Amino acid sequence: MLLVTVDTLRVDRVGAYGGDRGLTPAIDRLARNGLRFARAYAHVPLTLPSHATLMTASYPPHNAVRDNGTFHLDASQPTLAAALQGAGYRTGAFVGAFVLDARFGLNSGFDVYDDRMLGSSADLEVVQRRAEQVLAPAYDWIAGASQPSAGSGASRTSSPWFAWVHLYDPHEPYTPPEPYRSRYSSSPYDGEIAYADASLGAFMDRLQTAGALANTLVVVAADHGESLGEHGERTHGLFAYDATLHVPLIFWANGRIRPAVFDDTMRLVDVSPTVLDLLGLSPLTGADGRSIRPFVSGERPFDEPGSYFEALNANLTRNWAPLTGMLRDRLKLIDLPIPELYDLTADPGETRNLYASARDRARDLEQRLDAVVKGAAPATPAPVDADAEARLRSLGYVVGGRAPGERRYTAADDPKTLVHLNQALDDASARWARGDAQGAIDELRAVIAERRDLTMAYDRLAFMLRASGRLPEAIAVLDDAARAGHADPSLLRSLGSMLRDGGDLRRSASVLEALVAENPADLQSADALAQTYTRMGRAGDAEALFRRVLKASPHAAATWSNLGSLYISTHRIGDAVEALSRAVEINPDLATAHNGLGVALAAQGNMDRAVKEWQTALTLRPGYADAEYNLQRARK
Repeated sequence: MLLVTVDTLRVDRVGAYGGDRGLTPAIDRLARNGLRFARAYAHVPLTLPSHATLMTASYPPHNAVRDNGTFHLDASQPTLAAALQGAGYRTGAFVGAFVLDARFGLNSGFDVYDDRMLGSSADLEVVQRRAEQVLAPAYDWIAGASQPSAGSGASRTSSPWFAWVHLYDPHEPYTPPEPYRSRYSSSPYDGEIAYADASLGAFMDRLQTAGALANTLVVVAADHGESLGEHGERTHGLFAYDATLHVPLIFWANGRIRPAVFDDTMRLVDVSPTVLDLLGLSPLTGADGRSIRPFVSGERPFDEPGSYFEALNANLTRNWAPLTGMLRDRLKLIDLPIPELYDLTADPGETRNLYASARDRARDLEQRLDAVVKGAAPATPAPVDADAEARLRSLGYVVGGRAPGERRYTAADDPKTLVHLNQALDDASARWARGDAQGAIDELRAVIAERRDLTMAYDRLAFMLRASGRLPEAIAVLDDAARAGHADPSLLRSLGSMLRDGGDLRRSASVLEALVAENPADLQSADALAQTYTRMGRAGDAEALFRRVLKASPHAAATWSNLGSLYISTHRIGDAVEALSRAVEINPDLATAHNGLGVALAAQGNMDRAVKEWQTALTLRPGYADAEYNLQRARK
């Protein structure tokens, strides 16, 4: 069984769904010869929670994965992979971005979980890989399970297999490789889709030639779509309109599934139950989804249970109003301080809010929504380590620091009211990317003046000021936010780190100690405090904190690097080499670790290896002053 998920794929870009740009011939071919679900819906417009719903067949309030980065799927949750593994299937996953790293729990039930982000980059972290880099190891793994009989081309499989392939390419930033970059210069998002589809088509052709698809069920889906400016949203995650919730979904099985189109509502929570039903296996316990097979075959008349959805990122990261909703019989309720009701048959663009004039039509949806969320645990983010936060930020994700407190949200907190601030944050980032640092800083100051509790704006403003060499101003921005009561743990952590960089070690320690005392599981604050203790000469306290972080997150490369630097400062050179070697083994693209390893090797008298490490550091980060200085000294 092969599951392919294409991240951030709008349904209207797929030819089989009416897309007229010729972007998806491979997916269209599967749709022509398989079962296409015309109205398939995701439940969260974000990568990790959407895949969690697909794999568990349960809604986010029930599987407890509500956002990217700070939520983890518990190993006790039944999953499609675990069910197939228990039935004797070989199971392998091949994912395209760090947001689906094994640390977030979707590896449960997989014999192989390939989340290696390959290649080298000037960035500190490699956070995604292209479709071809994902599909190459997936093909090798599948080919190992499928051995063609001599001369027949038919598959002789020693054991059944389940492979999940995740293609991240259409996700922002849109940077397709050539020739797609030039061919789609006016729409790089389309270029990413065309590239991903071409890569998938070549992959499927290779599998077909190898005889690996002869008895294979193939499912292709998107985890969510992309707004591209609709309703004022540039990408996804803020709202839950059909631009991001309506997704393509296709089942194909080499002539064993009759070509057809299913026009009634299908949900991503229904995918795993349907797959298990088709394979003759028992359903997942506690599932919200159901097998759609009896309705497709005509054994039972279709009855629509409704489809729950949510978008909580703005609530978790900015304390804006939480968004939940219910869709049933082409009627869609969005539960916000300014509630929305849309008739998708008459108004597919969701431009006419009927709630005020047709509230009676919303009652059934409100009752169904209440039934889903009743008794569910609150959305509570878990702490992540510094490596994870850095990688998620580089993908454009902002991770929430704590669960929002109990409060009554008003129209002033509705994302529709605040969407222009979202746009202003994006505009500031675009200015910064163009080199207009002052313009970006001025725009963020204007955002803060309008919405003084928008922690994200303080965070970005402080980052830009610091990167511009204006560290005292950056500290003042964070201080102002803290004094006004607008600082979350992430912002206070930034304040503590900047105070350390500014030389105020005592105050840095005071801020960070309070965070660690409040939440001992806060790995980022523990790491930051350990760095401050290192600068203060409190080596024992620093080592204890670094070791605490590594016990909870043994693959935190930056923490191994920081521990190695501590050992260098205390002349424990052998320990430093060991820690820094571990750091570069986990993340070969961490320039600071290569530089530190060079220093430790030089202290052992191994100058040849030291020089190689410094050269690697400069390759990864051109102009890296410490590595340049070390090389210059070595050449004297």
